[in-house]
Amino acid sequence: MNKNLVGRLRQGGLWLTAYLVLVATDRVSAGTAAGRPESRIEQLPIPAYGDSTRWGKYSRQLQDTVATRWYEEITYYTHRYDYSWGSVTARYTVTPDGRFYNIQILSNTSGPSMAYAVIRSIRRTWIQPFPAEVVSMAPAGLVVEQTFRYWEYDGTDYGLASSYPQFLINRAPELGGGQYLNLRKFFDLSRFRFQSRILEATPADSRVAAR
Repeated sequence: MNKNLVGRLRQGGLWLTAYLVLVATDRVSAGTAAGRPESRIEQLPIPAYGDSTRWGKYSRQLQDTVATRWYEEITYYTHRYDYSWGSVTARYTVTPDGRFYNIQILSNTSGPSMAYAVIRSIRRTWIQPFPAEVVSMAPAGLVVEQTFRYWEYDGTDYGLASSYPQFLINRAPELGGGQYLNLRKFFDLSRFRFQSRILEATPADSRVAAR
């Protein structure tokens, strides 16, 4: 009888130990999940032309500023005829303080010279810090994909969603100047050789941005 009792106690002790281990493991897992919440996975919407929301205005301001620096890089610091026709798509990160990092070329149908011009222009870009509304949407910054087209017109949405930097010179787009420029007064935007557009904007702390 004593042996049976001892055996039962041992068996019960093992079950108790296993139970306590499981409880402790669950607590550790819960604490880890609470300390490291999952990153957001949503992409921010690309605003339509004329969007007057705070994100719409800032997105256009960002697109215009980068496009203008690209235009200046080609027309002021080099010669436009040094570049082949085509388009370049780049990815970069802009932090809430308005600085640009991690510039990558994703595609290029123009040539090495245009890719280098895009990289140099983004490095030289500065923009105002994020407005509070944009900070709440992307507190760690934005990962942006933007296309730069030289004599290769993209007619999507009649071209109105794009930036045409030749219209933006002397308008200080990094401060928001020119964001209300009425492109509808221009009859045929396809005649302008420089065109740029943001394709994606994703919070830097999301899984989509980390892909």
